[in-house]
Amino acid sequence: MRKCFLRVSVLFFSFCAFSQEARVLTVDDAVKLALENNVSVQRSEITLSALERAKKHSWNSASPSISFDGTAGIPLKDLTDEAARSKYDANFGISATVSVSLTANLYTKMQAAKLNYEIGKMNFTDSLRSIELNVRDAFYKLLYEKENIVLQEKNSEISKSQYSANLAKYNQGRLSELDVLAAEVSYKSTVPTVEGAKTTYENDLAAFKQLLGIPLDERVELSGKLEDKIFLDKINLDGVEIFSSSVKTLEKRVEAADNSILDNRFSAYSPSIRASLNWRDQYWYSGYDGDPPASSDAAKSTSLSLSASIPLDGLLPWSAKHDAIESAKDSKKDYELQLKNAKTTLQMSIDSYLRSIENSQASIKAKQANVTLAQRSYNMTLDAYNRGAKDFLSVQNASSSLLSAQVSLKNEILKLISAMMNLENTIGVQFGSLSNKMNPDGN
Repeated sequence: MRKCFLRVSVLFFSFCAFSQEARVLTVDDAVKLALENNVSVQRSEITLSALERAKKHSWNSASPSISFDGTAGIPLKDLTDEAARSKYDANFGISATVSVSLTANLYTKMQAAKLNYEIGKMNFTDSLRSIELNVRDAFYKLLYEKENIVLQEKNSEISKSQYSANLAKYNQGRLSELDVLAAEVSYKSTVPTVEGAKTTYENDLAAFKQLLGIPLDERVELSGKLEDKIFLDKINLDGVEIFSSSVKTLEKRVEAADNSILDNRFSAYSPSIRASLNWRDQYWYSGYDGDPPASSDAAKSTSLSLSASIPLDGLLPWSAKHDAIESAKDSKKDYELQLKNAKTTLQMSIDSYLRSIENSQASIKAKQANVTLAQRSYNMTLDAYNRGAKDFLSVQNASSSLLSAQVSLKNEILKLISAMMNLENTIGVQFGSLSNKMNPDGN
């Protein structure tokens, strides 16, 4: 009975797991999940939060320093002395000090914290866009693999049907054994292709789930078709505001380098001022055996001190502070060169993606025509074969040409989608915005 119960339980839970309703995801759903659950996003949020805290507290070097002290003392006397044993002394005191230091570097430190936070915000935004790009790229790649499986399965079914038809004709004595063997080989060669395509899809789907931060055993169905993303209009960037995170970050780096030069100059040449307020209250007690202790007058004191220092070693051309200024200038020149190169690279990337898009658009038009021609050729060849006007090899060739044309078209659509997304990512616009007039929902 126990074994039977366990077996029924296993079957029940297996059925529940199998019958679990699959989660249907659009590309926007997938992006939302990734931004909510992805580990990289969470780590970037921690980094940005630390930079924001540093910016808010960047003035803290000017915060007053406060200390409080208390002292107490009892003198140790010669206990062999009768007079010393009958008398005791005690004293205690309290003191407090408040000091403030001001330097010109306070401004540059606050400015540095502000610039670091702004760079951090751009890096965080760039991280989010990178994850979104990866999710969208993986989503459409999975759609391609899924549709490729459908094509491969359809081709396998056609090959199987052709093999069954040829086998029936052979049994009726209407076809040679060679044609039957050729049909069988053609059919069985499609089986590992289908299985390989399914394995690739399952592996990539598991990696996709990890990217989204969802359980690997959760059933997922992707919503959408590659054909919905075909965009054959000419891309026009006139009026589009181009925002490159890499260029903007380097511009901030140049600004931070200017601030670093100023900071080092302040350290080398500017004076520093220190103000300190000290308060002290001291008490003495003395007494004798049998008598209450008598207190002497308390000594109280309050003092204010001001000091200023001016560094002079920055005037020496071989000093460390002078070298620090020159090093900061070198860093600025390096960032300026990087910025100039980044702007050139940005324009090259935009031009390259535009050429890739135009090439894919032209290829899609040609390959759509090829699919139509290959379908007609296959239909006519199959009809001729059924009438005995064509051999089976002709049917195989026509079927292979049709499958190749269909797969090639879907692959070109995927290339177009990838080029479009990379262009949008490069110029910093919302994904799907360049093709919104063809796909108003941006999916």
